[in-house]
Amino acid sequence: MESDSKKNGCHPESCSSGVIRLDADLCIVYLDKAAEATLELPSAGLIGKKIELVADLANLGNLMHGGISFSDQVILIGGRRIVCDFVPLVENDLMVGGVLSLLGSIPDSCNTTDDNLREILRSTSAFMNFDFDGIIVVDRNGIVVMVNQSFARLLDTTPQAMIGRHVDQAYQNSQPSHLPMVMETGKPDLGIIHYFNGKQVYANRFPLIKDGRVIGCVGKILFMDIREIPLIARQLQAAPESKGHPHTLNRKEILFKYDTNSIVGQSRKIQELKETLLRVAQKNSNVLLRGESGTGKELFAHAIHAASTRHYSPFVKVNCAAIPEHLLESELFGYAEGAFTGAKKGGQIGKFEQAHTGTIFLDEIGDMPLYMQVKILRVLQEKELTNLGSTKQKTVDVRVVAATNRNLEQMVKEGKFREDLYYRLNVVALTIPALRERKEDIYPLTMNFIEQFNVEFGLSVKDLDADAWEIFKSYDWPGNIRELRNVVESAFNVVSGHLITRAHLPEQLTQLCPDTTVDSVGIEDFIRASLGKKDITQIMDQFENLLLRKAVEFCHGNKQQASRLLGISRQGLYKKLGRQAIGGSDMDDSET
Repeated sequence: MESDSKKNGCHPESCSSGVIRLDADLCIVYLDKAAEATLELPSAGLIGKKIELVADLANLGNLMHGGISFSDQVILIGGRRIVCDFVPLVENDLMVGGVLSLLGSIPDSCNTTDDNLREILRSTSAFMNFDFDGIIVVDRNGIVVMVNQSFARLLDTTPQAMIGRHVDQAYQNSQPSHLPMVMETGKPDLGIIHYFNGKQVYANRFPLIKDGRVIGCVGKILFMDIREIPLIARQLQAAPESKGHPHTLNRKEILFKYDTNSIVGQSRKIQELKETLLRVAQKNSNVLLRGESGTGKELFAHAIHAASTRHYSPFVKVNCAAIPEHLLESELFGYAEGAFTGAKKGGQIGKFEQAHTGTIFLDEIGDMPLYMQVKILRVLQEKELTNLGSTKQKTVDVRVVAATNRNLEQMVKEGKFREDLYYRLNVVALTIPALRERKEDIYPLTMNFIEQFNVEFGLSVKDLDADAWEIFKSYDWPGNIRELRNVVESAFNVVSGHLITRAHLPEQLTQLCPDTTVDSVGIEDFIRASLGKKDITQIMDQFENLLLRKAVEFCHGNKQQASRLLGISRQGLYKKLGRQAIGGSDMDDSET
C-alpha cells in the first residue's frame, strides 16, 4: 500500500538503497557505494565510527540499541533528512549487530502526515518500555513501522517479518487488529482483551494525533496473558496486617522510577552488564551491586526491579548510612503501638513489610551496624520478622538488592561485616564500571544531560565545543556520572549561546586540563604538549577546527565566502563544521 508521503510526491529523492552494517555497539563495519553516496562521506573515514557520531538519530538510537526493528524513519545527516530502515541481527536472543538501510533524502518542502509520524517516533519513548511491554506502531494506512521483540515473540514471528506489512497481514493466527478502528474514531481503547496466537492479552491502543489529525496508532500489551492478573491481585492483597494501615505506602511511593532504557551507555561493558541484568532480574536471587560512588547503583537497582516479575509490587529504598543507628531497627522492621515514648498511635510498619512481594534496595549496606546485620540475616534466612515492641512474628516475601562502594571482603576479614550475611547478599554480584573505564559513554551521557537541562532551564544548548570535549575526554571523573551531571548543570547556569565552552566549565576541570589548543598556546607549544598524549587524528582535527573557525570569523560568519577561501564547496564546509561541532547557528548564513 502506498503511503501518504509517496502519494504527495514526498518520497525519498534517491531510489537506490544504501546499506550500512553495524556491530553490537552500533559501530560501522561495512557500507556499500550507495550508502557512501547518500552520506556524501568517504567510507574510509567511517569504518569503526559509531553511527551516532555520523548521524543524529534522536530516540531512534535507543531503539537500535534495544534491538527494535523500524522502517521509513528519519535520521539527520549534515542537515539533510534521510529515510531509513533498521533490522537488528540477533543470535541466542542477544543483538550482535544490525543493518541500516538508507532509502534517500526527503526534500525540505515535504511536510506530510507520514513526516509528522516520523518526527514523533524520533523524539518520544516515554510511553514505551521496549524491554518488556509488547509494542507496535502503525502509520495512518495501517502499515507496521515499528515493532519490538516482545510483540513479535507473542506471534511466534520476528520483527523483520512484520515490518512494512499491513497490520492485518502481520498478525498470524490472531484476532484482526483493532488499530485501524482506533485511528478512525480517534479515541483510545484502554484495558481491552485481544486474542493473539491462542492467548488472551490485556492491551491499550492509542491514536497518535498531531494538529488535530490522526497520523498513526500505538498498540501496547500490558499483560502477555490475562491469567497473570489474578496472580497480581492476590499479591497486591497480601500482608493483610498492612491493609488499610495508616502508615502504608501510597501508590506514588511504590513505583520504580527507572528501567533498563534509563541506563545510558554504548560501551561494551554497559551493554554486557544490561544483558546480564535482564537475565538475573527474572530470577528471585539476591543481588549485590558494587561500584564507586556516583556510578548509578540505584538506577541499576530500579532496573532490576522493573525487569523482574515483581515489577507490579513495591520498590522500597533504604539508605543504611542516612538513618540514625537508634532509628534503624524501627525503620526496617516497624514497631507496635506503645513500643517506645513518642511511638505513633497504631504503630508503624517497617520497610521490609512495605516491600512485601516486591524489592527492597539496601543502599550503603557496608554501613549497616553489626547488631542489625544479625536481624537482617534472619529475615533473609527465615523470611520472618518481628515489629519492635511486639512478640508476633510476620512472614515477608522480599527480594533484596544491596549496594556498596566499600570492600566487603576486607570488612569481613576485619570483623566489621558478618560473613554469613555477606554470602546471603552476594548471590549475584554486578560491578558497575567507573566512568573512566568506559569513556566512550561520556558523549551519550553528556548529550542526555544536555537534553534534560534544556527542558529544565528553557535553553537550546546543542553541544560542547571541541576544546570542552577534549577536557571531558581527558578528565578522570572521580565522582563518575554524578559528577558529570553536576558539571553539565553548572555549565547551564552560565552558558549564553548554543555551545558549552571551556569558559563555562568548573575550575577544577580547567585547572587539571590546561588550555593547549592551537590558537591559545601557539603551534609549536601545541605540538610539544600534544605529542605522546594525542594521536595524529586528534591533533589534525584540532588544526582543522582552528582553520575552519578562523576562516568563518575572517568572513564575518559568511560560510559561502569562507568555503571559497578554503577552496572547498559550501556543502563540504557545512559537513566539516558539523563534524567538528563548531556552532554555526550564531553566525550569519547570508549569501551576500
